Amino acid sequence: MGENSSLKIVHLTASPFLGGPERVILDVIRTQSELNFNVENKVISFWEQGGCEPLLRELSNSGFVGMILEHDMPYLAAAYRDLVRFFRRDQTSLVCAHGHKSRLLGWLAARRVGIPVVGVSHGWTWQDWKTSLYERLDQWVHHRMDNVVCVSQGQADKVIRTGTPQNRVTVIHNAINPLRFSGIPDYSYRRRLQDFFETEPKLIVGAAGRLSPEKGFDLLAEAVRIVIDETPELSFGVVLFGEGFLRESLQTQIDDSGITNRFKMVGFTSELDKFLPHFDLFVQSSHTEGFPCVNLEAMSAGVPVLATSVGGVPEQIVSGETGLLVPPNNSTSLANGLRQLLENEPLRRLFAKQGQQKTFTEFTCQKQAQKYWKLFQELCSLGNKNC
Repeated sequence: MGENSSLKIVHLTASPFLGGPERVILDVIRTQSELNFNVENKVISFWEQGGCEPLLRELSNSGFVGMILEHDMPYLAAAYRDLVRFFRRDQTSLVCAHGHKSRLLGWLAARRVGIPVVGVSHGWTWQDWKTSLYERLDQWVHHRMDNVVCVSQGQADKVIRTGTPQNRVTVIHNAINPLRFSGIPDYSYRRRLQDFFETEPKLIVGAAGRLSPEKGFDLLAEAVRIVIDETPELSFGVVLFGEGFLRESLQTQIDDSGITNRFKMVGFTSELDKFLPHFDLFVQSSHTEGFPCVNLEAMSAGVPVLATSVGGVPEQIVSGETGLLVPPNNSTSLANGLRQLLENEPLRRLFAKQGQQKTFTEFTCQKQAQKYWKLFQELCSLGNKNC
């Protein structure tokens, strides 16, 4: 790389909606621009049946380049050729690939052009045979990457155990932009939360995520039933934001448990940032996780978090200090934690304050962007012809 030339980085993704991984890409690009790093970041996304449009809109609104790959499933050979042509024409320095499909095709195209490729590993869920197949392929590709960025030490340990050399694994925690929660909360969003219930609860518990097996929302519903049965005087309700193929079975469980008036599944929202500050408690009930951004978002919004101790979550939350962790796959433990925090307002306040402070000092976009920049520089100094 010449002294005054910029690194040209392509972030390749298959964005189904504007979620945690997409926000990571946005935060890295924005912060590297704000810090005046000598880098040109571009984002290419697969079409994903239009799911990529929110990410591309956000990029455009922020003044960054985002493009849709011309070909998608099932025309992966054509998509590979599209990428090879783009990397050559644009003189791309390095590819940073997010997601199964992006990592495979990004690796193939980068190797064809002769440039470094980095894969970003958020976590594995093994939720069904199709996902398991993709994740097995992921492991094979990881072994061949120039580097694999893992969003937690827990995920890094898994990647290393599957055979990727330790010296080609880098831990870069997801980060949060505190400015998203620095303004005065709009209290109309509290009223909107209250309006989901027929009878207004005193306390509102929040949850958010895909309605898929790894998120453990069936355990959360069972924990809510236990708390209501054992402590009927507690006035609380749960609002779950998210969509997924388990919606019908979860609703059946909620109805059969007799908690329909206390547990509301309200669908996906693009305004989670505005709702978060108005929860009294946030719960993450997952069986498996990488480094969930939603926990950091809740903590940054000043909301205490109850979470299962899985993946990189213990790297986010110090149990008993900045939040409360409980064992995974155990509805009784989750119910006990839920009851403890609902009954103890001073503890909620303490966790909210200390959790927010932790995110503002440890999980900053500046630290995240600098670590990515350092890694990109190191890889591009190893002989990439476009650097």
